[in-house]
Order: sequence, then C-alpha cells, then structure tokens
Amino acid sequence: MEKAEQKIQRVWTALKERREPDRVPLTDFYWSGFLKRWREAFNFPEDTDIYEYYDLDVKVISPNMDPKIESCIILERTEDYVVFRSGFGCTVKKVFSAPMPMFLDFSVKSADDFASFTFDDPRDDRRYFGKRCDIINCGDSFGELPSFVEDVERNKDTFCLFGSICEPYETMWRIRGTEGLLVDLVLEKDKVKAFAERVTDFMLGIAEREIELAPLTGMVIWGDVAYDKGMFFSPKLWREVFFPCVKRLCDFLHRHGLIVVYHGCGRSLDIFPDLIEAGIDVYNPLEAKAGMDPVELKKQYGDRVSFFGGLDSRILGYGTWEDIEKEALYKLRAAVGGGYMPASDHSVASNVDPLLYDRLIRLLKEQGTYPLRLS
Repeated sequence: MEKAEQKIQRVWTALKERREPDRVPLTDFYWSGFLKRWREAFNFPEDTDIYEYYDLDVKVISPNMDPKIESCIILERTEDYVVFRSGFGCTVKKVFSAPMPMFLDFSVKSADDFASFTFDDPRDDRRYFGKRCDIINCGDSFGELPSFVEDVERNKDTFCLFGSICEPYETMWRIRGTEGLLVDLVLEKDKVKAFAERVTDFMLGIAEREIELAPLTGMVIWGDVAYDKGMFFSPKLWREVFFPCVKRLCDFLHRHGLIVVYHGCGRSLDIFPDLIEAGIDVYNPLEAKAGMDPVELKKQYGDRVSFFGGLDSRILGYGTWEDIEKEALYKLRAAVGGGYMPASDHSVASNVDPLLYDRLIRLLKEQGTYPLRLS
C-alpha cells in the first residue's frame, strides 16, 4: 500500500498543477447499501475499508458542521425507519431500505426568521473530538461514526486527506426548505443575502478548525445549485447572492494552500465561468445525465480547472461489463495531460454489481497509468 506522501503528490500534480503524474488519482463516494453488498460479495468482515482495499488516493473526512451541534435527535424509530431532528433544524425521515432521506419539516418558516437563527460555535471541540451522528456525515445511513480527529489520525499516513464544508445555498435549504428558499430568493433577496454571509462566516470557522486539526491537501465545498436541466434559480441571482460567498471560501482556502473542489450536482454550465472566477480548482461530480461530460468540458475549460467524477451512474448500475469498460475508457480521455480524477458522477449506488466495480477499479489503474495508451 502506498504512503500518503505519494498520493498527495499524485493528486496535487493532477488536480492542482494539471499535469500528468504516474497515474490518474482515484477515489469515490459510496452508498452504505453498496458497501454492504461489496463486503458480502467478497466475504469481507464488516469493518473492511474499501478505500484501503483498493488503495485509493483520496479520503474526504468531515466534522459535524450542523449549525446546532446536537444533531439527529430521534423523534420516532421503528424497524423500518427513523424520524429525527437534525442540527439544521429540519425534521427528517430515513427509511432504512432507501438511500436518501425525506425532509418533513423545517424550523425556519419565513425569511424574517433568518435574522434570529443562531449558530453554535464552529470551533466547539464536540464537532471534532466527539462521535459523529450528523446529517452530512450520515445522510444515507443512520448511525454513529468515530470522531473527526480519530478518523484523521487513522488515515493521515495512508491517504491524501480532504476536509469539507458547505456553501450557503447547500446550508440554507436544509434550514428553510428548498421551496421556501427559492421563494425567498425572489421576494426577500436582501434577507437571503444577509443570511448567506452569516452562513459563510460559520463555514469559514469550520474550515479554519479542520485545517488546524488535520494535514489536509484539499477541501470539498458542497453546493448543489442545479438539477439535470439547469439551475434551480437564475444565474443572475446566483452571482448576486452566492458568488461573493463562494469566492470568500475559495480565497480563504487558497491562503492555506489547499486544493478547492466544488461539488455541484446537475447542469451548472450557466455559472461555470463564475465558479472558475471564484477560485475553484476542481469541479465534481459531473453528472452524465445533465450533460456534464469531462472530455468536452476539458476542451473549453481544461486550462483553468480540473475535473473529478463523470462516470455515468446509470451505466455503472445497469450496464454490462462492455458498457462500463467503454464508458471508463472514453472518460479517461479527459486525463490526457492531467487534470482529471475518474469517479462516479455522484456516488457508487446500491445497484452497482460489486464484481463489476472490482473490475472497473482494476481497469482504471491499468489504463490510467501514464503515458496513457487509450484505444
């Protein structure tokens, strides 16, 4: 197994310098349902770490970044589901057989409530030294994770570590609800903008403490502002309300020498130049059904930004091996010259065959070695 220093150099060369390292760096995000199937398929113990098994390069480790530290307070629990109140103030139902939670209610009922919403101290030790059971870390499952510091200590000598924070929209919809926030953006823009600045202050505090406690190479900014047809709201509104906040986050992270990854699902092409201007180094996850093709995007933007993701989850879940192989070899074209880290275009979902995924990782390592010799 390679040491962290080798992986850090590989990731930095490919994603920050946009040059060719020894091979393309690799990582991914995994749904808990897939990990269960993967361990069963290979008869692995329940604590087998997929990142260690495949000797992947990057691990993203996040603290409890909920506005209220006390999170996932159980309101109802059965054999099939759990209902809890998160530290964002939203009430959530998690059906154990389904990957994604349902949001039932939100504590903030109008834009007038933004001014009175309070954030717990972003530097509170409980976020970093306490066990984690919060909505960001446990979004597709429900259970207790080791502390941020424990996770860092276990992985710092083996992986290139990234932390994570949320940009304002990603934070605010969990507080207000998507529908309410979209209405507020139109009718109460100034109140939304003022709250977005407060959210940014809070997340900067989270980022600062992560950097103090962990040897990070990069930071992921979670920020889903689009769906597969386009933006949730006008690019003009995004530029006016959210661009200054994302730029503040990027500027702070660059001052600390980190690679900045922006994770935005959907078709965000209308703000792609703005994200680059704000300072992102890498764009993820490049959702295929939204037309976010890393091979094509690299032709237009590859001298200014790197790409991470892009492997069509529909093909990974429903395709034959021939389909998966064709998809992987095509997307690897984005790695010519550096600037690309292949991964799923969201997460590796429960419907992915573990045996085919095993072949995929081996293919990416073999065919992703420089100089690339792609058919």
